[in-house]
Amino acid sequence: MTRSVAMRPAGKKKPHSGMVEGHSVWSYLADAIIIIVLGIVAFCCIIPLWHTLMSSVSDGKTLFATDGLIIKPVGGFTLDGYKATLHDSSVIGAYGNTLLYVFGATFFGFILNSIGGYVLSRKCKLRSAFMIMITITMLFTGGTVPLYMVVRSLGMVGTRWSLMLPHCTNGAFMVMMVKAYESVPEETVESARLDGAGHFGVMFRIMLPQCFSFSLVTMVNTAIITWNAWFAASIYIPTDRSRWPLQLWIRDLVARNQDFLNWTNPDYARYLVSYCVIIIATLPILLMFPLFIKRLEKGMAQGAVKG
Repeated sequence: MTRSVAMRPAGKKKPHSGMVEGHSVWSYLADAIIIIVLGIVAFCCIIPLWHTLMSSVSDGKTLFATDGLIIKPVGGFTLDGYKATLHDSSVIGAYGNTLLYVFGATFFGFILNSIGGYVLSRKCKLRSAFMIMITITMLFTGGTVPLYMVVRSLGMVGTRWSLMLPHCTNGAFMVMMVKAYESVPEETVESARLDGAGHFGVMFRIMLPQCFSFSLVTMVNTAIITWNAWFAASIYIPTDRSRWPLQLWIRDLVARNQDFLNWTNPDYARYLVSYCVIIIATLPILLMFPLFIKRLEKGMAQGAVKG
């Protein structure tokens, strides 16, 4: 007996029972809401930087008389603001100081986070007590005055060390590294120990390569925090301008240029300096961040998933 078979168009397979073939109306609505919210957030993040960039290449006198959002250069395209900013050689020196502080804080932070995270990830009697102490520092801080007293007692006030060591790490980075080491299979650690590897060999040759994404997250965040820091420099080296970082120079330049109209012949290019130095200080971070975004996403995602 022959059985009639319904013909289906070629290339189409019969859907399996229970499978969802398409999105529902609510799913499309949720996607639309997410796209709109992300678009608004992106706009709020990009438009201030665009306003600053366009202002920095505008004519100073015309910009001074213009209110509102600057979408394109007003009064014609000009680089007078950047010339006035870079004419001061101290800005170049401040750039060098900032790079020194960033690399120094990132290096020392990497060493402390790596060693501290390794120690706290091992089973020992005082592990819980140390973890509680570190967690408390994430919730409460002593404040600026106690920190200044500690830095002064160590003899670092007035030196470059005061801008690298006190803020090179924190409790959150330490806990992140603890979780990173705990994500490494214990079997590989035991195998390395059987081969004669010591603590430093296990840490630097076995564990760190497997959780480098976590370590990169702490290093990039340390670099960004140090790059944007100016308050510590205003406290520890307030008068030594040769050691000022770039952010403190920006603050000083903006303050000095507030009264440029009081001059006999006002130089309106000085009005552009506050915009130009912001672009100069922000540009390296904007250029470097895309290079690490993939590893940062990987490290943060692993940190969120691993319990």
